[in-house]
Amino acid sequence: MRWLIGRVVGKTPARMLSRRTRTLAAPWAVAALLLVASACSGDDGDTTATDRSAGSSTEPAEETTAETSTTEAATTTEATTTTTEAPTTTTTTAPPAPPEPELLQSGVEGPRTKALQESLDRLGFDPGEADGQFGMKTTMAVWAFQALNGLAKDGVVSPQLETQIAEAPPIAMLRPDLGPTHTEVDLDRQVLLVWGDGQLELVTHVSSGSGVAYSEDGHSGDAITPLGDYVYQRRIEGERHAPLGVLYNPVYFNGGIAVHGAPSVPNHPASHGCVRIPMHISGYFQGLVANGEPIAVFRGGTGPAAPVAPAGGPAAPPPAGSENGG
Repeated sequence: MRWLIGRVVGKTPARMLSRRTRTLAAPWAVAALLLVASACSGDDGDTTATDRSAGSSTEPAEETTAETSTTEAATTTEATTTTTEAPTTTTTTAPPAPPEPELLQSGVEGPRTKALQESLDRLGFDPGEADGQFGMKTTMAVWAFQALNGLAKDGVVSPQLETQIAEAPPIAMLRPDLGPTHTEVDLDRQVLLVWGDGQLELVTHVSSGSGVAYSEDGHSGDAITPLGDYVYQRRIEGERHAPLGVLYNPVYFNGGIAVHGAPSVPNHPASHGCVRIPMHISGYFQGLVANGEPIAVFRGGTGPAAPVAPAGGPAAPPPAGSENGG
């Protein structure tokens, strides 16, 4: 075989090789090449050659595919979604203002009214029983407190006034020159104060003479409460039926002028000349004062009451018609 290969390969004319490159090789040359290839490969040359060919063409392709897949897997980047939340706007809402405390006035009831009544009683006023019922007795006590402190007498207790009454200091004498036991009647403030041995025993709202002339049922006179320093002179227990009305438990200090109970004691001067006091107070008033004790009737002004003694004066005579009562 070797001599044949040598002859075929080694002795091929140069022009033959040159022609092969330009045209198909002659049939006998192709057969010789196949024979030479078979001789070099051995008995199983086709199968082995085919396997090698497959190995050189297919296996690298599979490796390339695996590497590509691995590379793609390695280089796969998961998309990360970044969510930017809008800034939270916090609105601070102020808590609702607490409701305004209820005004204490006629018709109101409850523990605050009871506490108010207790405070008034401590100061010497008489608002009636401390039952938490804001009635006329409590209203008139509030009038007296308001008058002594230069406030409008409307009987309405605001939260500020409620505190003022609760924290009020003891009331001082308006006429300390009259001694430790006496009665003070301030016509400007429409209040009466009873002092016994230097202790305040009563402060009450009053209604004195209206200041106008009157003519009723054939009786006429001047509705004036006379100014001056007097003493209690006499008294009538129970009812006294006078031409101008009924006087309850009157205590006289100037002719027919007396301190007495009346069903109507408005927050302004309205009598025929007497000093009207509330009915519930007239029931015990005579027990607070004695005949011969001083009672002063004066004008103290409309501002806050001060313990400053106004100038005393001679007792004025009873006004015309005072004998008719009222």
